[in-house]
Amino acid sequence: MILIILMVIAQAPMNGDGEVFSSNSVVLNEFMPHPSSSCTEADGEWIELYNNTSEWINLSDWVVENNYGEEITLATYLLPPDGYYVLGGCGDESLNGGLEPDYVYSSFTIHETGSIAIFNRSRLLIDKIEYDSSWPIQAGISCERINPGWVSNLVSTWDPATLTFGNGDMGTPGARNSVYVNSFAQNSWAFIKAFVQ
Repeated sequence: MILIILMVIAQAPMNGDGEVFSSNSVVLNEFMPHPSSSCTEADGEWIELYNNTSEWINLSDWVVENNYGEEITLATYLLPPDGYYVLGGCGDESLNGGLEPDYVYSSFTIHETGSIAIFNRSRLLIDKIEYDSSWPIQAGISCERINPGWVSNLVSTWDPATLTFGNGDMGTPGARNSVYVNSFAQNSWAFIKAFVQ
């Protein structure tokens, strides 16, 4: 029983001080920091958000921010339960590697190391990842969250994509992640790795 309770706690999003966030309604589910099939790296970068609830969520005035102070302020969009929302640096599929983003941003870069955070319209931190060279980031392959209910800011929560999209890069923008698992054994293993890190 204690193990189950600890697993639930371990899978809740936490900030750098180890505190559980007050909300994990929307999570960073996948990101492409180093595309290969796009005209330029900036054209092919993208971030995928996922609605981890059974409610519709209006993303109006939500903000995505990196550690360089660059921000994306989202427009009104009703994200359905279990829905995906893809933000891309370019909306032209002939330039971006065959991506169909829901929202096109500018003046924002997904660096190969750094952080990405989501804030709601009240500026409450909803989700955040801080990633470095130990994360599964590879050229032409997105970094996918294994399960949207797992702790965000752990390298053990993420794996490289295994499916191809568009013009040849690997990833699943706007769809369930190729590395998704939801077995008891996998959840238990994620908890053990989270506990020892």
